[in-house]
Amino acid sequence: MDMKSKAAPPLRDVVLLGGGHANVQVLKRFGMRPEPGLRLTIVAREPHSPYTGMLPGFVAGAYDWDEIHVDLAKLARFAHARFIAAEASGIDTAEKRILFGDRPPLRYDVLAINTGGVPGERFASGFSTPVKPIGRFLPVWKELTAGGAPPGRLGVVGAGPGGVELALAISHRYPGTRCTLLDADEDILRGMAAKPRRRLKDALKKRGISLVTGARVTKAVDGQLIAGDTAIAVDHALWTTGVEAPPWFAAAGIATDTAGFVSINQYLQSTSHPEIFAAGDVSHSAEAPRPKSGVYAVRQGPFLAQNLRRFATGRRMRRFRAQRHAMAIVGLGVGDAVASRGKYHASGAWVWSVKQWIDRRFMRKFSNLPNMAEKIPQVSAALDGDLPAAMRCGGCGSKIGADSLNAVLNRLEVPVSTSTLSGIGEDAAVVQVGTGTLAMSCDGFRAMIDDPYRFGRVSAHHALNDLFAMGAVPKFALAIATVPLMADRMMEDDLFQMMSGALDVFTAHGVDLVGGHSAEGAELGLSFSVTGTLSDEPLVKGGLSPGEKLVLTSAIGTGTLLAGAMVGRTRAEHLLAAIDHMDSSNARAAEILRAHGARGCTDVTGFGLAGHLSEMTRASGSGATVRANHVPALPGALAMIESGIESSLQANNDQALEDYQIRGGAAGAPALRLLADPQTSGGLLAGVPAHAADDCVQALRREGYATAGIIGEVTSHGLDIIAGS
Repeated sequence: MDMKSKAAPPLRDVVLLGGGHANVQVLKRFGMRPEPGLRLTIVAREPHSPYTGMLPGFVAGAYDWDEIHVDLAKLARFAHARFIAAEASGIDTAEKRILFGDRPPLRYDVLAINTGGVPGERFASGFSTPVKPIGRFLPVWKELTAGGAPPGRLGVVGAGPGGVELALAISHRYPGTRCTLLDADEDILRGMAAKPRRRLKDALKKRGISLVTGARVTKAVDGQLIAGDTAIAVDHALWTTGVEAPPWFAAAGIATDTAGFVSINQYLQSTSHPEIFAAGDVSHSAEAPRPKSGVYAVRQGPFLAQNLRRFATGRRMRRFRAQRHAMAIVGLGVGDAVASRGKYHASGAWVWSVKQWIDRRFMRKFSNLPNMAEKIPQVSAALDGDLPAAMRCGGCGSKIGADSLNAVLNRLEVPVSTSTLSGIGEDAAVVQVGTGTLAMSCDGFRAMIDDPYRFGRVSAHHALNDLFAMGAVPKFALAIATVPLMADRMMEDDLFQMMSGALDVFTAHGVDLVGGHSAEGAELGLSFSVTGTLSDEPLVKGGLSPGEKLVLTSAIGTGTLLAGAMVGRTRAEHLLAAIDHMDSSNARAAEILRAHGARGCTDVTGFGLAGHLSEMTRASGSGATVRANHVPALPGALAMIESGIESSLQANNDQALEDYQIRGGAAGAPALRLLADPQTSGGLLAGVPAHAADDCVQALRREGYATAGIIGEVTSHGLDIIAGS
């Protein structure tokens, strides 16, 4: 899936920490003009980065969710950058590593911090929410308005332009909500000209928004905002008074101001660590201090992109000069706004139109990206169904088609040892060794996702699934790892990240990683040979019996979603959902299936659900009926198939659908074609006695397999797909 140029191997790692307004511009500019020798990585807590300037318009109902967010996965793909969804917990400046609470550290050569601030202790009350960072505010706002409107009494703490605009937006969208706007100053909006100040105050009064000034709120507890001797009852409080710096900047030894924000020079560079840059709310310029505003982060973006490029390649950097006065445009809901800069001001519907034009123009830079299929000729060919070998999707276990594999096995005429208790084609080989029974398998593929740690975890789960599908308990693993040519320290870190992920999974399952081999290769790749023990009869593909219910433990759709990610078409949230799905264990699922009487089982991987079920029925001498609408799909998978995005194995897997008689639908319908979608680290498919099937599904769901369900039944002969409900 890697579309990076092979002409110049990466020599330095440029890591963007945070998906703020400056860092997204770095991605866009590197995408338009890649820098040979540099590898770009973005690490962000949220996969979709919200734009500050459009938040009030979103709250007021002028924009939908997609319009105010930058999809970081798509933008990273355009920029040939790695996207890692994770939240940093610190920085080790001596070793040049970003630290995390739940994964190994990530090294950098050059680091750009644009994370936004963090909530303070005053937000621990449960009914008090900071508006910044917006990525954390929006899920809370969604919950607050889930019933059609927010709570009846809202407090908005901070009557600067942002707080005033938010209060007006809420009252525009939800006129029944009573807002109280509180500020520590005796008067509000002092930085604005007199006329727009009066206009905004009049608007607050007209909307019935109470204004309480000279009230410094110090506590939010028990449904009250405490300001000195005054207590104001609210159902929920929103804070727009600014942000706090993460404590780990100062803890890392990075120079900060008294509030803990990273001190930067005129090049946006840390005053203590020249390889670290910072922009937006987390930065503080001692030479030219400015308010915490998204306007400045937007202006910093182009300079940050240039200076990262220039610093990393040893060239002279450019100075950033922040404007002294930024124009404040404050919306009065929808359709009206005031603008103020110094002594200049304006108001009216046309100001709202200008604000919309500015905001939408900025966001179009990240949504209207050059088509990846057009930008890269071999991908364009892939979408036409003529996928070159160099661009074959890794999201299907990197398997070759079933027809080719079966042809080779038939030509080889593989002899079966007298110690072998399983037939060729089972998920794992079952062999008798002395008085014990072992199950053995090998599996692996090249990286299909950017994050090497998560890739290592997915690879380990995928390999173990072969043993779980046989009902075996894995014990040992051997690894073969390949790493592409880069600077030695980068190759070492990629190998460390990848193997750390795998080891975490093996350790959680009591599996010893006992050895392996590593080599340089064209792409990042990982394979495992796994061995386990069997104390009961193995679960086998030929164990289905007519009358059983077909139970699938988890949703399908990883093939099309990963193929879409390869060309920048899969939404970030859908990609991360697919990764979470692949990064999950089938161990407990296998135990539950066996406990409920399953004897026939397989894991759904490269040949797709239809292909693997066809294998099971042939081995069992039975038939099956699948109810397509009962097969759970991963978020976005059906839409991706419908748009024509498919894995490189899809066409081969579609041939398995020819074995089925389709009732109530067309053969090319997305829900039917998804049955042939090749899976990576997929769920288990088993036949469960009819009387135990419902209890089995409930047990699976209680154990976290939320999409588990009955998708059909085993019959005496024939294969059928019922497309209707």
